[in-house]
Amino acid sequence: MVADTETAKFAGKQRVLLDSNVWRYVIDSKCQGALLRVARTGGYAIQIAPAVLYEAFRIGDSALRSALIKLMTDLRFRRLMPEAYSESVEILHEVERLRPDWLRTSPQLTLIRRLEKDWTRKTGGFWVRCARSPQSEAQFIQRLEGPMMDNARGQAQFARKEMIEAGWKTNPPMDKTLVRFSHPVPGWRGDDIEAWRVDALAALSYSLGIRGDPYRDWLGPFIELDRGLLRSTDWVEFWLYSVESRNVPRQWMRWAHSFAQRFRKVTPGSPADSQLFTYFLDTDLVISADRALIEILDECRPFAPCPLPAARAIAGGAAGVTELLRILNNSDRPAGSVSKSAGQIDGA
Repeated sequence: MVADTETAKFAGKQRVLLDSNVWRYVIDSKCQGALLRVARTGGYAIQIAPAVLYEAFRIGDSALRSALIKLMTDLRFRRLMPEAYSESVEILHEVERLRPDWLRTSPQLTLIRRLEKDWTRKTGGFWVRCARSPQSEAQFIQRLEGPMMDNARGQAQFARKEMIEAGWKTNPPMDKTLVRFSHPVPGWRGDDIEAWRVDALAALSYSLGIRGDPYRDWLGPFIELDRGLLRSTDWVEFWLYSVESRNVPRQWMRWAHSFAQRFRKVTPGSPADSQLFTYFLDTDLVISADRALIEILDECRPFAPCPLPAARAIAGGAAGVTELLRILNNSDRPAGSVSKSAGQIDGA
């Protein structure tokens, strides 16, 4: 199973990932045709992340939502796999390296192949459902997510409140941000722990324990999750001491964005930005009109466990679209863009 569904089609082109606000400005400026033309003839492969598409589905204006989805699902854009897939690839490889005893002797590949087909096929599947039935897909996604995004915003606001009350006014060095549990945790040695590790442990323990969760869908066929693993000391030790950040960089990126966001005003798009951050490892250039997002990306560069893409902040509105098209018509390779796509889930 491949992490990118159209590698051959876009071979030789530099990859560029557009933030949600950029797509919105294209629609508002009625420049869909210009973007589609540059997608075909320009020097960049324009990527569309599922997280960006999901954000479009959350828009209440049905006409705007449909216009965005129609544009985003055009085959001239390079479709990425969901972040749950890419993160699961990294986790599975670390399990194979460190704890092969957790692996099933006979992986359940039927579900994996069905998921892969749903995300990669051109004549059906996720992307085609979105293009053909945006209204029904929006209703399905809204039911599926429920209050998830509202809860995530609430958590971000609470984290920012805690930071303000603690008197922290600037973001401390990310490699020096350590935490301790407030109570004994089996598997924890009582020492200071890198904050990203605690976040990853908490988030994945929760997600992998829920049937139907996408992380469980991707990892469950390979790892036995229902015999106490998620409550074991081995699982805690795996995340707090064994995994290496360079091998699970998307876990680090999720934490880094949410941590840096604590020093900024929380916006309705803040939780989605944390999702989008994981896709930055699959591109060469990020373009956004959200200067805070670009600032956070730049704050991560000195501490990230992997190379990060170049970034361009553009203006909002029609002026930003003009700038966007000018950038995309220039095929020069952006400085510092050495990121790689995710690997494969073995056996699928």
